[in-house]
Amino acid sequence: MTEQMSLEERKAKLAEILRILQEDGDFDQAKARFKAAFDQVSVREITEAERALIAGGLNPAEIQNLCTVHAEVFRGAIGQSKESPAFARPGHPVHTLKLENMVIASLVNDALLPDLDKYVQDPRTAVLARIRQELADLRTIGKHYARKEISIFPLMTKYGITAPPQVMWGVDDDIRGWIREAAACAEEEAPDLEELSRKVKRAAKEVTEMIFKEEAIMVPLLADVASPDDWRKVKEDEPQFGYTLINPPVNWRPSQQELADFAKKPRDLDQLAKNWNEQISAFAGQLGGNEKANYDAQLSVAPAASSSKGPAALGQVFLQFAQGGLNFDQLSAILDLLPFDLAFVDKDDIIRYFGGNCGFYPHSANDLGMNLFSIHMPKSVAKVKQIVADLRSGKKDKHEFWFELRGRFVYIQYIAVRDQQGQYLGVLEVLQDATHVRGLQGNKKEL
Repeated sequence: MTEQMSLEERKAKLAEILRILQEDGDFDQAKARFKAAFDQVSVREITEAERALIAGGLNPAEIQNLCTVHAEVFRGAIGQSKESPAFARPGHPVHTLKLENMVIASLVNDALLPDLDKYVQDPRTAVLARIRQELADLRTIGKHYARKEISIFPLMTKYGITAPPQVMWGVDDDIRGWIREAAACAEEEAPDLEELSRKVKRAAKEVTEMIFKEEAIMVPLLADVASPDDWRKVKEDEPQFGYTLINPPVNWRPSQQELADFAKKPRDLDQLAKNWNEQISAFAGQLGGNEKANYDAQLSVAPAASSSKGPAALGQVFLQFAQGGLNFDQLSAILDLLPFDLAFVDKDDIIRYFGGNCGFYPHSANDLGMNLFSIHMPKSVAKVKQIVADLRSGKKDKHEFWFELRGRFVYIQYIAVRDQQGQYLGVLEVLQDATHVRGLQGNKKEL
């Protein structure tokens, strides 16, 4: 039956199946409908079905609730995409992601769940101690997810594929919470066996489902669009995050042959943009404000130039300021030494610059040239929008926040940047790890 349906008909069928899940919650009916209609479905068609729901007014956060069900319904019928041979090379970000997934899956299936079964049958202290350690190890999955969210998701957004990262990011956040809850339950002196079993199994199930989504949905989609140079930037981002349950992998850079082969690879980017920009418009339209225009403008924004070219030629260019001047090399060195994390977003809400030397929050070079709102998970977009709107309109010149995180005291300022005529140029984010300063007492006036 699959061969007799057009692509549009297949997409409509998929959207219908997802609506059954959403409105009726009837898993068995959705699965039966799927098997009757399709022999095989490509990863892209799953994503286009999600796009159809978004375009019809469904909030991405609601799709998030269906994400695991999607995976289960589609698991046995997803067409296998041919991956780049480079993905199999040790050190390549995809190879690293899959290696981590293999270790995470083994931790869950070969250690945590068997130990849980043993403890439920015979609650001994030694087994509980192992479960506590296994959950502590599992919590390091945060490094894996942070690297994906901050460094890999921007690649999808860069090429207009916004629904999968928005949905996955929300589920990642839920998984972190479920692992935390399971760990907290296990830390009790005498955990309730039923509660412990329920929480550990929920966390384990969602972790393994996310492995499937990453490798069967995210990676094949990126194989179609991401360039070797895109992956090089992901590789360069890795040290900021660290790795989950593996040693740092070997170095990797795309070979000249890979770069040349990719340049010759036939890709209908115009058609790709057409397919996915509809999705961007639907998502942006739900956010309100000026995001629709910003997403449209983003299409014409060239990717940020490599730092290996350009600055060297500008090194001795002298820049005159209101009070004194610096050459380019001096200015660059000073900005890189400042004890803050800096980010500048221009008047069109495009991320243009990262700098400073605080290193508290990781960021990705793949974010440069991206729309600010496209790199945030849905639940935080409204807050970011409000900050930018207040600064753009002149209602405020600065928003400031402070909080404790990971044992550090963090102070963040969002400052409106304006020219001498008062015209809005963008937003400067200044983050300071103020733990040391906050703890200072008395006076120090001598060496």
